[in-house]
Amino acid sequence: MALFEDIKKIIEYGVTAPSGENCQPWRFIISKNKIKIFNLPEKDQSLYNFNQFGSYISHGALIENIIISAQEIGYSVDVAIFPDSQNINHVSTLILNKLEKEKKDELFPFINKRVSNRNPYENTLLNPEQENKLITAAQKINGIELKLISDQKKKDKLGKSLSLSDRLLFENKELHDFLFHHIIWNEKESQEKKSGFYIKELALPPPIEKIFKLLRSWGKVKIFNKFGFSKIAAKGNIKLYSKVGAIGVILSKGNTPEDYVSTGRAMQRVWLEATSLGLSIQAVTGIIFFIQRLMAGDKESFSEMHSAMIQRAFQEITEEFGVTNNNISMLFRIGYAKKKAYKSLRLPPVISFENS
Repeated sequence: MALFEDIKKIIEYGVTAPSGENCQPWRFIISKNKIKIFNLPEKDQSLYNFNQFGSYISHGALIENIIISAQEIGYSVDVAIFPDSQNINHVSTLILNKLEKEKKDELFPFINKRVSNRNPYENTLLNPEQENKLITAAQKINGIELKLISDQKKKDKLGKSLSLSDRLLFENKELHDFLFHHIIWNEKESQEKKSGFYIKELALPPPIEKIFKLLRSWGKVKIFNKFGFSKIAAKGNIKLYSKVGAIGVILSKGNTPEDYVSTGRAMQRVWLEATSLGLSIQAVTGIIFFIQRLMAGDKESFSEMHSAMIQRAFQEITEEFGVTNNNISMLFRIGYAKKKAYKSLRLPPVISFENS
């Protein structure tokens, strides 16, 4: 019973990990000291989640939270990634063993403090010590590299490329519908559902928040776009992405599900380190996942015009970061946020048991 209570507590820390639209795509099976973790692909079938790569990143963050919190409670963790070749949804098996000597991770206190902050950031550069700590945090995971850009001219160019995602959100019906399906419009409903986005989490300026409900209607959005709404929305967010401490990318060895789990583990360590330094992060991965879809031959999800725009934006991102191959697996902005963020709520973890 004591072991189960420890495992339950560890999993509860684990599920504070970020996930696309806060969809929380996981379930757990416990057998003695073993935790099997499964992806729930039905939770996120969006254009953002090509081949479930986004969900695998979330699972990586979940796993890293579990490793860190298990050490805090007194366990080491043996990790097996995709242990069942016949079941791609079986993402990991974690085996907990009692530690003989106390081993703490300094990032543990920040697991429950980490949050996605979508507010504007100060245009204040990170100092060299902060950058080194973030880079070191990513390097804890084998095969992962973190690159940061703080040069303002480069940030301005990247800001334009990143803002394309906001334009596409209001020009692609599938992207639009997915977002608005996950928006929760009042705090009571947010407390009840504990998933999706409470509207306050989007950190919209008050005038925009007031009219955002109108944008639920794709018909109205199409009318607004005749007057340039989508382009104006994207242009308005260039400053949001470029006036920051830095823009960062996670580089992985390759483009496999295992690589994306490793990306999630590294990204979570970077995010927790940033939180410890008083910095905020917002993941901005749209272009990264859209290009994966196009490179795989998807000609249905985006128009020819949008496909060309995505390819051009991705090329600009790779050029600014000096990356010659396609191993960018995560992209984010980081800096000092001007306001505190609303924290996404989480559902209780879905746990079942098996005999062994």
